[in-house]
Amino acid sequence: MKRLTIAALTACCMAAGTAAAQVPEKAHSETTTKQTGPGPNVKTKSETVVGTVKDYEAGKKIKISGPGDKTYSFDLDEGAQVQGSIVVGQPAKVTFYKGNDGTERVSVISEASATSQAAASAPKVHSESTMKQSAPGMDTVKTKSEVVIGIVKDYEPGKKIKIAGPNNKDFSFDLDEQVAMKGAISVGERVKVTYTKADDGQKVTTVESYRKS
Repeated sequence: MKRLTIAALTACCMAAGTAAAQVPEKAHSETTTKQTGPGPNVKTKSETVVGTVKDYEAGKKIKISGPGDKTYSFDLDEGAQVQGSIVVGQPAKVTFYKGNDGTERVSVISEASATSQAAASAPKVHSESTMKQSAPGMDTVKTKSEVVIGIVKDYEPGKKIKIAGPNNKDFSFDLDEQVAMKGAISVGERVKVTYTKADDGQKVTTVESYRKS
C-alpha cells in the first residue's frame, strides 16, 4: 500500500512539473553577424523574444513583455508570419531577422493555451440599447445598456477592465462601484460585460466569464 501511495504521489508531481513546463520562461537574445572577406562585407541581425503579449494589432504591430518586464515592439507588415491565435496576456515567441540588404522578416508563434486560443478566435459582440418605462402619474424612466463580449486586454480588480471587442476595438469600463464579478477573470480570457446606466445616474456593471461560442 505504501509503495502504491508513493508511486501515485510521484506521478502527480511529474504531472504538475509537466504542466508547469508548458508555460515558457521569458527570454531575449540578440545576435549580430559580420562577415568580411573576398567580395562585399555582409552584416545580419537576428533577435528572439519569448514573453507575454502586451498589445497586438494584426498586420500592424505586437508588443511583448520579456525578461525584467521590458517591452519589445515589432512592426507586422503583410510579410509577417503568424502561427496560431495571438492572445493579449498570453505567451508568444517573436523572431526578427534583418538581412544585409535591409530586408526584414518577422515571425510570431503563439504559445497560448488551447483554451485561450479558442477564446480569442470566438465571435466578439458589441451592442447598445435604450429602454424607456412609463406609467400613469410617473415620469418616463430611461435606461441605457451596453453589452460587450470579447477578450480581456487589461484588468485591475476594483479599478478598470479593458475588452477587445469586434474589429479590434477596445471597450473600457470602470470597476469602482456597483460591480458584480462572476467567475475567474484574467487577461486573455473571454468575458461578457454588461453595463447599465439609469436617468438618475445609477450605474451597474456585471463582468462574467463567458465560454459560449
